[in-house]
Order: sequence, then structure tokens, then C-alpha cells
Amino acid sequence: MSRLVGLIKGFPGHPSHPPLTDVSIGAYTVATAMFVLGALGIQRAPMAHGALLALSGGLIVALPTVVTGLIDWSGIQKGTPPRTLATWHLFVMFTATVVFAATWLLQRPGYNHGTIKTGAWIACIAGEGLLAIGGYLGGTVVFAYGQRVTDPRDRPVTVKDALTPKLGTDDYAPIDASKLRR
Repeated sequence: MSRLVGLIKGFPGHPSHPPLTDVSIGAYTVATAMFVLGALGIQRAPMAHGALLALSGGLIVALPTVVTGLIDWSGIQKGTPPRTLATWHLFVMFTATVVFAATWLLQRPGYNHGTIKTGAWIACIAGEGLLAIGGYLGGTVVFAYGQRVTDPRDRPVTVKDALTPKLGTDDYAPIDASKLRR
């Protein structure tokens, strides 16, 4: 069983979760753009069809994305700032996925008639906002804490400091390779 989990999780330096998130994020973002363009009257019927298809793709890929994310989350030490932040990331992204699923349900009748449903494009914009917040939190877990990149004990950071951009500093200097997990 642990070999299967390891395979699903990905390999050192090549985790499975990030590229899967890119697929869903891209699909949701395309759907949002198409909903807005269609609501503005630009190619209404094609946008109604394309938005629902893009949204469908994002929702299909959400399942393996969630599975790989939960596996990564379970590997973060409990009671640590990275685990706290990853837990917030999990809740925000779960909420975003629920909003996108609701968007799909709201838009489904519009697919048949080539129309953009008002509730659908509004819900999709809300989902996109949640997606941006959740992505920021997930990126912080990786880039500030080095989860699945380096040994997080080499980079002790408070949640507040991790979420605050450090413009004009050398915080993004190359990582000392001698401190990487082997």
C-alpha cells in the first residue's frame, strides 16, 4: 500500500499535486473568462458551451488533485505552521471546488440554450476569487516553508512572515544543497 501511495504522491522533487492543480486552475480560469465574455454579449452561445466544458474539465481533474493534496497534507508534521497553513489551503480550495460545482449546476440549463446564466457567472467569479486565495496559501506552503522541496526545519518561519512578501530582500537566494533531504 505504501508503494501505491508513494507512486500517487510523486517522486522527490517531482510531486504529483502541483501539476494537477495547474490543470484545474487553468480550466476554471478559462471558464471564468468565457462566462464573463458571454455575459458581456460576446459570442454568447459558444461561450456558454465552452465555459461549461472548461468547468467540467476542471471538476474532473479536481478528484486526483484532492487525493494527491491530501496525501501531501498528511505528510506535514501536526502542530506546525506549515500544517496550519496547509489546512487553511485545504479548506479554501474545498470551498472553491464546491462553488465551481454549484456553478456547473447553475449553468447546465444554459448549455442547452446557448445562454450564460447570471447566477453561474457570478458564482464562477466568486470561485475564482477563492481559487486565488487558496493558490496563494498553497504556494506559501511550498515556497516559504519548502514543503516537498526542502527540509522545512531548515526554514523556520511564522505563518504571518510566510504570508508576507519580502520584496527587496535576499530571501529567494539559492538553497544550500547540503541541507536538502536525501
